Amino acid sequence: MVHVTEDNVALIDVDLLIHECIKASEGRDAFAYIVSPYIADFPLEPTWSAFVSNIIDVSDTDSYVDLVALLKHHHVDVKVVTKSPRNLEASGMKRWFIDKQSRTLLKLVEAGCEVRTNTQLHAKATITSMGVLSGSFNLTESGRVFNIEAGFYFPSTRGPNRQEYQEKLTWVKEVFAKSTPLSMSTSL
Repeated sequence: MVHVTEDNVALIDVDLLIHECIKASEGRDAFAYIVSPYIADFPLEPTWSAFVSNIIDVSDTDSYVDLVALLKHHHVDVKVVTKSPRNLEASGMKRWFIDKQSRTLLKLVEAGCEVRTNTQLHAKATITSMGVLSGSFNLTESGRVFNIEAGFYFPSTRGPNRQEYQEKLTWVKEVFAKSTPLSMSTSL
């Protein structure tokens, strides 16, 4: 287990997703579950993905959604669970953020992600074949870069972390299955 804070959460998150891109580009099965009640596209620091530029083309990945679109380009199965913008309206969330979440969800759907919503969602996690990143950080620029956050990363390797990884993978599959498919006509 690795302790995660605002200092390393974005780098670990990007690394997990790029690893799935590399696996898929080599013809291996790859997947990503992205879970966060609040999702808003944000810019990526060039240094977060520069280490793979000689393996896969990351030159057009200026934002988080661009990175997810790159995964879809490489046929990675990407599943997202979040709150519906309609749920956010009922909670009194500011209109500018609801609009930003709506635009981000639309981009994710257009990229080919399967997006589902869950009114009870509070959890935040990125789960791939490489590991689990989970903690207090929403999938927003504030949650990934600015806020003081805490969490953990469990690799999917052998040993004691393997059981924790398997439990989180089972959990996310159940959450995804219990969530409602995003309807573009009624949710945005």
